[in-house]
Amino acid sequence: MRKQENDKTEMISIQEALQILQENLPEARVDTVDLPDAHGRYLAESIAAPEPSPRYTNSAMDGYALRWSDVMDASHENPVTLKVIGESRAGLPYGSEINNNEAVHISTGAMLPPGADTVVRVEDTRKPSDAAVEILAVRCQGQDVRYEGEEFCSGDELLTAGTKLCAPQLALLATIGQQQIKVFSPPKVSILVTGSELASVADKEIKSYQIRDSNSIMLKTALQEAGATVESCKNVVDELQATVAAINKAVSQGVNFILCSGGISVGEHDHVKEAAETVGFKELFWRIRQKPGKPLFAAQKDSTYLFGLPGNPVSAYMCFAHYIRPLLFTMRGRGMTWNTITAVAGGEIANTGKRTNFIRVKLEKNQGQLPRIIDIKKQGSHMLSSIVNADGYIILEPGATVQPGDTLNVFLF
Repeated sequence: MRKQENDKTEMISIQEALQILQENLPEARVDTVDLPDAHGRYLAESIAAPEPSPRYTNSAMDGYALRWSDVMDASHENPVTLKVIGESRAGLPYGSEINNNEAVHISTGAMLPPGADTVVRVEDTRKPSDAAVEILAVRCQGQDVRYEGEEFCSGDELLTAGTKLCAPQLALLATIGQQQIKVFSPPKVSILVTGSELASVADKEIKSYQIRDSNSIMLKTALQEAGATVESCKNVVDELQATVAAINKAVSQGVNFILCSGGISVGEHDHVKEAAETVGFKELFWRIRQKPGKPLFAAQKDSTYLFGLPGNPVSAYMCFAHYIRPLLFTMRGRGMTWNTITAVAGGEIANTGKRTNFIRVKLEKNQGQLPRIIDIKKQGSHMLSSIVNADGYIILEPGATVQPGDTLNVFLF
């Protein structure tokens, strides 16, 4: 009886499914971590500069700090001789003021002495004695001087919330003395791959009625690429109680998301939807008017979200790319976003079906022109080559036809 009722479930549109997800976004959580532990994480707060950079006016070169007015006419034919009164080193500045016709030997990064406004490089000088220097060339006032605050001033915004913290960002935070940082907690995910017919990729020999499990590694790596933490990945046989037990265990792990692959259609051995409801999940939607991935199921229990993905690997991946990956982004302080590019159709592409179609495409790039869209002929939901050979996908409504030269939005993988 349950299967007959499910057969009558009305499909919703892609836009309706996305709207439901927007109305039920997961809550972003925040961790405070030491700076070295923040690598690869996403900022949960904007960072403003507590001090200027450079912190003080300093030299960009090894040379001599001096007054421009003393040397503005210096040349190889008419050198200007100045008295060397001391040295400014990195970490050991020269504290007294420079007067007319005086110079201070200065190292790269050393503080510019009071009174000096220009640095002349060592190679543009000559030393007649330890106490004097001849200036042979100078380009302009202020040459090779790094001014206090020329990179940024106190209060300037340096990094925005949602920024991924890689080596350059961590270096910048170290520069301003940021010892700890608030970052978004990575989403925690449990994967349940259902199917009694599945064999492990490690099995050298499999039965004639078995297929090797590709969804486990595909979903696990896709989640890791999206910045999520995979808490567990389990294969589940096509039995209701086994599916209920697996979902219960995943919930007990405190994960944010449970991704189930397979067992979500209307067959007698598809148990994910019923098992999720048994555990206490409330349905958000089930079945979308799209191809591939029609039987996508979404449900929520407290702060845990469960998605039932189709078992066909391409359908599963397309649902992940268009719905789940953007949803994961919201847990790092961003909206639901997709990486897209504008491209031009290289030939006619038509959707002759009754459902909105995610058509996998390849992009041919030519310098100075928009990328050219080439559709991939083999689009079967069981054909992994259709995503392996694709750069992304376009979305075509039923009955729509794209003509050569039309510009389209391509969703990139």
